[in-house]
Amino acid sequence: MTFDGFRCMWRHPREASGRTGSRYSLFVDPRAESDDLERALAAAGVDFERSRVGGVRVGGSDLVVKEMSVVRQGDAAVIAESQLRSGVPMLVVADRISAVARQWLSDAGVAWLDRRGHLWIRAPGLYVNTDVPRTAAPPPPRVVDILSGTGFDVCLALLTSPDAPVGVNELARKIGRSPGRVSEILTALRREGLVESGNRPVVPELFWDVADRWRPRWIPLSAEPMPEPVDRYRLSGTVGAVALGAPLVAGTNWPQLYVADDADVAAIASAYGASGGWTAAEIAVCPSTYAMSLPTAANRGGFPVASAVVVAFDLALDKARGREILEGWSPEGSLRVW
Repeated sequence: MTFDGFRCMWRHPREASGRTGSRYSLFVDPRAESDDLERALAAAGVDFERSRVGGVRVGGSDLVVKEMSVVRQGDAAVIAESQLRSGVPMLVVADRISAVARQWLSDAGVAWLDRRGHLWIRAPGLYVNTDVPRTAAPPPPRVVDILSGTGFDVCLALLTSPDAPVGVNELARKIGRSPGRVSEILTALRREGLVESGNRPVVPELFWDVADRWRPRWIPLSAEPMPEPVDRYRLSGTVGAVALGAPLVAGTNWPQLYVADDADVAAIASAYGASGGWTAAEIAVCPSTYAMSLPTAANRGGFPVASAVVVAFDLALDKARGREILEGWSPEGSLRVW
């Protein structure tokens, strides 16, 4: 029999494995829509066969396929525990698997296919970790890039008040954006499984998705700016994290200062000199306009400190040390969303 131009051989598990009772054959729930999985396996160059009972054998390995819509961290933890208890290898196929959930599944050895375009399988003699063609429905063209610009503002507003339900118009007024655009972004986030009822954020998934796209462009300065006017800056980075009580030592780190726009960057760089070697400070346009208007009670060296969520985004850029720091940090006066 052929599927989308490639041939599937129908063989008994005993014939394929050369031994009885192999527990590494991939059996697909007959109720599951397995076409996407077949396409992904073919695109990844993985040989497979359909069994008499409607399963698929991959590299002599057996996995039970579990179809889901969205997989979040909590779902991944339950799936990993289920595989550990039962001893039956699984493969999760979902429209969306969050970055945190992907890591949980991979660490537990649970194979997965995210229909947005990635396949991960580890079995005896087989390791697959590759992009594959997307089969999940794409977001509408207007919100393809939801995690930038207004999207950052929406996400930051949700993450700074994660327990409070909020309406579209209220949120739009809060961040100074149009209700129509805010509604589009919330709809896209909801479809991605990042926002739930009452427009509450799904944490930590939303935080880590934003952190993966948070890319400020830091410009070194040869002298530290004067902290005036006071609302011109928001202190972040390691020095800002120390000011907010994060469990780390600032050492000789220089201040990383956010400003509102490119005009501020140009003016400050002109006044304090771009670094030609020695770096005394760094400045960058904050990826979120809303972050510059958030009130802050913390201050260090005369600079107002950015929101704990913004500082956490910057720490998360360091995928080793920064993320380790975040694991042990629960900022005072803020709900932990990572």
